[in-house]
Amino acid sequence: MMNRLAIAIAVAGWALYGFSVLMPRSSGPDAQAEIARLHRAAEAAGADRDALAAELEHFKEGSQDLQHVQNRIAAATQELKHLEYLRSRISGEIDVMRPQPSKASPQVLSPPENPGPSDMVGAIPSKEEIGTAQQALTALGFGPLKADGVFGPGTRRSIEAFQQAHGLPVTGKLDAAVLRALQHGHAAAHR
Repeated sequence: MMNRLAIAIAVAGWALYGFSVLMPRSSGPDAQAEIARLHRAAEAAGADRDALAAELEHFKEGSQDLQHVQNRIAAATQELKHLEYLRSRISGEIDVMRPQPSKASPQVLSPPENPGPSDMVGAIPSKEEIGTAQQALTALGFGPLKADGVFGPGTRRSIEAFQQAHGLPVTGKLDAAVLRALQHGHAAAHR
């Protein structure tokens, strides 16, 4: 666009020069008025060219600023993904290192046969209970989860989604209410 405007100004300038050379000096007030009009048109075209050049420079600066912001957003997004990966990895390692409750010896306390979810109030779920819950969550569409009995971030997110979908308090914990709801939901799904 700048090249076309420069060409138009150059053509207008050369036309003005040619018109002034070819026209006799005594051609009258009409010729001088035409020359003055062409001269004003050339000045206006020059001013337009300068305004367009300034606007183009402003656009280039804005484009550079936008590119800089886009680069910063991309870098922040990459950093966020990396931090999320590290968080989930650390959370999984913490869950693996969390001590499992020891089973009471039969002489001291005999556990009830087939304990139900109501017997778990305040207790940490066993690896088997976690694995069963992972299977039920997957079967009910809140997975895919590997039924490995490890309570990791994926299991926690699935439990939170299940709790929200079933009107339970969203804690992300595998408590008695969640186990009961999972058993009822899993049984209903297999009928």
